[in-house]
Amino acid sequence: MNCKYPKLFEPLKVNKVVLKNRIISAPLGSNTDKSLSGIGMIIRGTSGSVDDSRMRLTPGPYCFADLFKAAKVREEVSIIRQRGAKAEFELCHCGQFAMVEKGDYAIGPVSYTREDGTEVRAMDEAMMEDIADKFAKSALDAKEYGFDSVLLHFGHGWLPAEFLSPYFNKRTDEYGGSFENRIKFPTMIVDRVRKAVGPDYMLDMRISGDEHIEGGMQVEEVAAFIKSIEDKIDMVHISCGVEVNNNTKIYMSSTAYAPHMINVDLARKVKEQVKIPVAVVGGIMTPEEAEDILEKGYADAIVVGRQLIADPWWAQKAYEGRSEDIVPCIRCMNCYNPYQYRTEEEKRSHVGMNSVPCCSVNPRYLHEDRVPNVLPKADRKKKVVVVGGGPAGMKAAITAAERGHDVSLYEGETALGGQLICADYDSTKQDLKRLKDYLSNRLYKSGAKVHLNTRMDPQKIRELNADSIILALGAYPVTFQISGMEKNQIMTAIDAYKNLEKTGKNVVIIGGGSIGCELGVDLAKMGRKVTILELGPVLNRTLNDIMKVALKTEMDKCKNLTAITETSCKEIREHSVITEMEDGSQKEILADTVIFAAGMRARLDEANEYFGIVQDTNIIGDANRVGTVWSALEDGYYISAHL
Repeated sequence: MNCKYPKLFEPLKVNKVVLKNRIISAPLGSNTDKSLSGIGMIIRGTSGSVDDSRMRLTPGPYCFADLFKAAKVREEVSIIRQRGAKAEFELCHCGQFAMVEKGDYAIGPVSYTREDGTEVRAMDEAMMEDIADKFAKSALDAKEYGFDSVLLHFGHGWLPAEFLSPYFNKRTDEYGGSFENRIKFPTMIVDRVRKAVGPDYMLDMRISGDEHIEGGMQVEEVAAFIKSIEDKIDMVHISCGVEVNNNTKIYMSSTAYAPHMINVDLARKVKEQVKIPVAVVGGIMTPEEAEDILEKGYADAIVVGRQLIADPWWAQKAYEGRSEDIVPCIRCMNCYNPYQYRTEEEKRSHVGMNSVPCCSVNPRYLHEDRVPNVLPKADRKKKVVVVGGGPAGMKAAITAAERGHDVSLYEGETALGGQLICADYDSTKQDLKRLKDYLSNRLYKSGAKVHLNTRMDPQKIRELNADSIILALGAYPVTFQISGMEKNQIMTAIDAYKNLEKTGKNVVIIGGGSIGCELGVDLAKMGRKVTILELGPVLNRTLNDIMKVALKTEMDKCKNLTAITETSCKEIREHSVITEMEDGSQKEILADTVIFAAGMRARLDEANEYFGIVQDTNIIGDANRVGTVWSALEDGYYISAHL
């Protein structure tokens, strides 16, 4: 095979099904683009997939409830198969965590009342028989409507996992206690489904190799369970975590603060115990990582999730050996919308942009109706000047150049990247660094002319005779006068990243947003004693809920890091600072270095000076309003998509 990743693109036979390669798409995101990318198998997600009102993440009709709904599912099969991918149907029962209609009840291993007031009833044997039969019926429906395989979801804290896990299963009858008892009901489901679909139909399973909760399932028992049923299933996917608990969800859908390939060791341990193929999911971001896993024999297939939201053409670019052209997922969790798990009070209070699902790097995600897969060439070639080489400016220049315009980008610093430059100095920001390098690479490939170390002003721009000006000037760090600033080593957060080795033994960071907290973790890991001062009542206010938990987890690991809320810095001394609490009390904290991480301020006034040179003048990214990678790239894309 003439391919850069031969193991990744090697066929895999599972029962009677042959996958044309070892790439499996996780059940999330749109299948429209992914199905054209050359993926081996695509999993259709769970919403409304089992015929019972208590089996779903959200209340709603069974997807095979009538001919009209079933026809839509059949269309999904057609979409998935249009370039040879196999179609797999995921079956899930949410058990005690199901979102039921008001007044209804959920079911699980034991009886209790959930925090949202919903009653959970312990299942008796009649319930178990009924649920096992409904799994079987749903699997048969999926088979008859054209799916090549069924995936039984036995992980992430859903009903089968609730029986398997000693954390959830506190029963004292024959379905609880010992390992042999806890596997009885899950095994019953497998038996019924296998009997319904027949011996030659592919039956797959997803399971958490480690629930990441004290007293939960461990990989040794997971491997033993898989071994006990491997004559009935054909492949198993190893994941981890529990979905409804943010403390474990940060591992299930690994965030930017977690390492890549988070479940590979779990998959390897299961593979050592079983004979069926083992797939692994979780933080596998690049074809190089996937190939390495397969080459070492740690797994037989790779399940890719959010990376295929970031770039649905991941598989095709990998096959063509164009890994550098893959749009990197930055694992920001903005595509993950946990809204359905909130109480009514949380839903009412949860507002703001960090609650809106999106993809930070793919403007087409959830907007396929208005964002074409390939932009058409412009009717008239224009001279476009972009001022600023951060993410917004680079994206604008790339998009404009790909549309055929004559593009020049001017950046005042010696390197592209803007605030993403900090990723060069922090190993935990590997995903942001990949994005920065990707944008830079695409910019140079696009044909746009890049001028570094070139500061522009309105007069210089006027002399260029541009048809369109795009101002991506970025933002500058917020600083404010504090008594004694001249007596200490003062840095901004961006300067601190560039000079980490120059920071003192005792560091005080003013500002407890994500930049300040991330920097605090980095410095604490270097051995510095770090104190973060946050004026407001909470840390990381602008992060989504999952990222907040993930960053807090990283902070808690650092014993030499302290974060104090509702506190301001009143005075800077030679080797300390004086802080003031909300109640007016003051405290002296040792500080050799003081770092401002109190946010950024848009360069709007500066950008406004460029108006009046040409009619088509636009301000994008942080220069207009301080935001995120998502808002920067969205601005850059849309402003140039319509030039």
